[in-house]
Amino acid sequence: MAEKLVLDLETQRDFNEVEGRKPELLGVSVVGVYSYDTDRYEAFLEADLPKLAERLKQCELLIGFNTRRFDLPVLQPHLPFDIETLPQLDLMEEVVKHLGHRVSLESLAQATLGRGKAGSGLDALRWFKEGRFDLITKYCLEDVKLTKELYEYGKQHGRLFATSRFSAEKLQIAVFWPERKQDLGVMTKMLMEAWGKRLQVEIEYLSQSVASGESARRTRRVDVYSVREPYFEGYCHFRKDVRQFRLDRIVDIKPTWQRYSIPADYVPAAGHDA
Repeated sequence: MAEKLVLDLETQRDFNEVEGRKPELLGVSVVGVYSYDTDRYEAFLEADLPKLAERLKQCELLIGFNTRRFDLPVLQPHLPFDIETLPQLDLMEEVVKHLGHRVSLESLAQATLGRGKAGSGLDALRWFKEGRFDLITKYCLEDVKLTKELYEYGKQHGRLFATSRFSAEKLQIAVFWPERKQDLGVMTKMLMEAWGKRLQVEIEYLSQSVASGESARRTRRVDVYSVREPYFEGYCHFRKDVRQFRLDRIVDIKPTWQRYSIPADYVPAAGHDA
């Protein structure tokens, strides 16, 4: 059964205890998972990983924070398949795309959800040496819950927040979770049909960059001038200017019966990002 899962793990060792920075040598103490299918949080010890591997192999989407560079390479020795085959949404990667640098889960959680982590990875390492798997499990599942809530906040609002390293101002991060990308072909077809008939479209769109305090998710009316995947360009009645849009940032689209014409002096790729 294909599941949508949220995952986090804790290790037996840190990088100072292994040769080189090789995540596959760190060992697994506990893996925490939330399943959207069962609405349950579950913990897996090292001996339980074959059961988890089978579920991961069949999952439709794996959600995590820094999973591509850390959690899954740590898990790789316990998986009978290549981790690169997993459909993933790594919140860290989404943040780096926008900010150009990494932030911590603590930073995202404090700025977005108003609360942070219950401890640190160093605590989990100490608990492993003490054999306190109860404490490791509780800590790991709390991180899974934070990751899940950040994913759901971004999905609902089209943005996350992070604390800045240089000022008290929050950093706003526009996000677009890939769940909607399965509809991209339908939306592109509708846009192309409206463009061919010169019918204005009303789109719900997630902007890449927005002013402080402005919602990343906004409804716009657009006269479509050109379509060249992955972008389209047209006159935005909200911005009152020619703008460029990404097709994969359309959340919804509705053609209208309002007709328009393309200016004779229009030159493609002349607009600004929306």
